[in-house]
Amino acid sequence: MNTRLFQNHIVRKEIPLEPIWDFHTLNAEEEKQEKFQMIVPGCWESNPKLSSYKGKALYSKKVFFGGNVRLVFKGVSHTAHVYLDKKEVSYHYNAYTEFSVILEDIPYGEHLLEVKVDNTFHEESALHVRNDYYSYGGITRPVVMEAIDDMFIRHIHFIPYKENGKWYATISAFVNNLSSEEKMVTLKIKINDEEVSFNDKALPPHTETRMENSYEFRSAIPYTLENPKLYRMEAKLLYNEKEVDDLIDRVGFREIKVSGKDILINGEKVIIKGVNRHEDYAEFGCAIPIEAMYHDIELIKSLGANCVRTSHYPNDERFLDLCDENGILVWEESHARGLNEEQMRHKNFEKQSLDCIREMIENHINHPCIYVWGILNECVSNTEFGRSCYAKQFNYIKRLDSSRPVSFASLEGNVGSDLCLDLVDIVSFNIYPGWYHHTPVKDSLKNIKDFVNRTGGADKPLLISEIGAGAIYGHRSNNQDKWTEEYQQYALSEQVSSILADEDLSGVIIWQYADCRVDPGWFHGRPKTQNNKGLVDIYRRQKLAYNTVKEIFHSTLY
Repeated sequence: MNTRLFQNHIVRKEIPLEPIWDFHTLNAEEEKQEKFQMIVPGCWESNPKLSSYKGKALYSKKVFFGGNVRLVFKGVSHTAHVYLDKKEVSYHYNAYTEFSVILEDIPYGEHLLEVKVDNTFHEESALHVRNDYYSYGGITRPVVMEAIDDMFIRHIHFIPYKENGKWYATISAFVNNLSSEEKMVTLKIKINDEEVSFNDKALPPHTETRMENSYEFRSAIPYTLENPKLYRMEAKLLYNEKEVDDLIDRVGFREIKVSGKDILINGEKVIIKGVNRHEDYAEFGCAIPIEAMYHDIELIKSLGANCVRTSHYPNDERFLDLCDENGILVWEESHARGLNEEQMRHKNFEKQSLDCIREMIENHINHPCIYVWGILNECVSNTEFGRSCYAKQFNYIKRLDSSRPVSFASLEGNVGSDLCLDLVDIVSFNIYPGWYHHTPVKDSLKNIKDFVNRTGGADKPLLISEIGAGAIYGHRSNNQDKWTEEYQQYALSEQVSSILADEDLSGVIIWQYADCRVDPGWFHGRPKTQNNKGLVDIYRRQKLAYNTVKEIFHSTLY
């Protein structure tokens, strides 16, 4: 199984480590218990005997290789210890970000690869906590083994910008030298038929070196929602005139800016018509196959939506590839939801949060679909300590990528007390009039606008980042009782129409696209242990509200 929708390497050899692994549950002493065969990628909850299993498990697979190898895990949920021939070689925390491990000078032959996975809410975990979504267990995204040279390209970052009507890009390559000797290398990058030249570079031993250049692209076609033009970017690394490594990615020429209350893509105003989407699908959990991702894209496009918010964590990169191809904007946010101040004071909160941000941006920065980086959904933004956390994370994002706006989704309950609106480029609020309270939609919007205009959010774009109502698929009533499809249809019609008619707002992101499983210990008001506010259910069957929203979205300009 490919980790992307296109080939990443020609020179570098890749071997997918799928699909069947040996699998054992582990007891408290980490002794092997039940044995299964497990699909990778996949959630262990897909096995009927493990449908609610919280604990540790061991994945194992015999593989034949040698030399220098890079193991790439696109996602393990949520704490992983990686072992080669019984020796620990890597540790990673967080289900939603990629990590890799370099194995040097491995003797050729058969080796035992093991991954110990833990999905419990253990005391070291600050971000994976009981929540309004489910923390699945397993190797949930693709795994690949790469044969690498002593010199290899870890990342290529592409930042497009426009000056005086001309397209430019700053291209940064992060090149590693594993050897104990200095190596003089040549880097060649081609974007379609245009070559970007770099000066030859001496790579110090056992280090990573950044090689950077800015270049004008005279024939560039801009990336737009209507014409999402993608370019193939191919980098080759040469040593003694021999190709020793390569890296292929896709890029687009587009600029995201804010001007007053407007969000601009290539200088054109866009009104956001979006959906929040959890990575959760009935029989697959969070390990969604590409066919099901594509089905989601088709339903989202048919709805008339132009945006997906990756609530509340970085997404599988193949889904971002699909959004790139289909001109769907993405608000991608790092992992955290609804944490109180005590939770944000957890000893590991800062490190785990910054690690997640770094891994998200390092791996996803080239996706033209991503128009905003988000953090800390509905966390404490109305205390001085909370503000310090938001400020530190936003500053870190801007160090890694200053080309995109930043935002976070504040609680409606923070209207009047939020202290962080001056830190963002786009102000965003989650509100639920007609569901959690009976304030009319327009009154809720007025309260938010009045507060924002008095504080650090004045003269910035204002998004409603969540709004919605719950419905159980198939539950119908002429009385429009709560939890019926009719009531959800009515509530969303009022909510979405009011927002899109308000010229002070930059758009709406509906909560949510599809129903999702929640932690059983999280919230007693969740029928079927699901968040039922989806326009479609966990099987993607459309509720009445889907077509109502579709009519509104298709009748709205931009």
